[in-house]
Amino acid sequence: MFEREHHRRIASVLAALDATLLEQSRCWFGGGTAIAMQLGEYRESVDIDFLCADRDGYRLLRSAVFGRGVQGLMRYPVRELRESRADQYGIRSVLEVEGVPIKFEIVREARIDLAGSQVSGMPVGCVDRMGLFAEKLLANVDRGLDRSTLSRDALDLIVMQQAWGDAGELPKSAWMLAESAYGDAIGKGWRVAIERLRDEPDYRVRCLDALDIKPDARTCIEDFLGRSRS
Repeated sequence: MFEREHHRRIASVLAALDATLLEQSRCWFGGGTAIAMQLGEYRESVDIDFLCADRDGYRLLRSAVFGRGVQGLMRYPVRELRESRADQYGIRSVLEVEGVPIKFEIVREARIDLAGSQVSGMPVGCVDRMGLFAEKLLANVDRGLDRSTLSRDALDLIVMQQAWGDAGELPKSAWMLAESAYGDAIGKGWRVAIERLRDEPDYRVRCLDALDIKPDARTCIEDFLGRSRS
């Protein structure tokens, strides 16, 4: 189903997970990988990130992994390269598929509430679109000034708003959800990220190349940045 080899590896891990347990725990597949895999694999994303914003749900997850690590979340085993770690902030491990390490993390989201949705072709529930937008807006504030992140959150948001937005704009509901946690830092962070991508073409090309963003998505990004000048 997926054309990128690494995304096929990730899909095999998702298929091994206990989707029923995750749904009962209100723990949803999210982050850049979930977004890229739902939007035609417009870029490559290498990690597996789940989010749990439910206190009772996270208690279920902690019980499942105690003494078993992430194998307690699986229907059948997936090799781990290191011992799982779990604390109040999340559950983390590194898995191995076809000899390739894959970072696996469940984040205990305490800033905003999240809902899940079933997505065609995904064997587990995913963070719904409003939640995906809000999480990306929060992430852009957290790490958007760090050039080593290659502005991936802002780039993801540009592609997302074209595909899922309100008339090609970031959904107001998602913006308000993110602002409920970070206030006007959301708008400030978005403006800074867009200005950097727009005004520094060499940096922009480096980001697009390093993230292996497909031509159609590049065109979408360039068009948006061009319009942002007006």
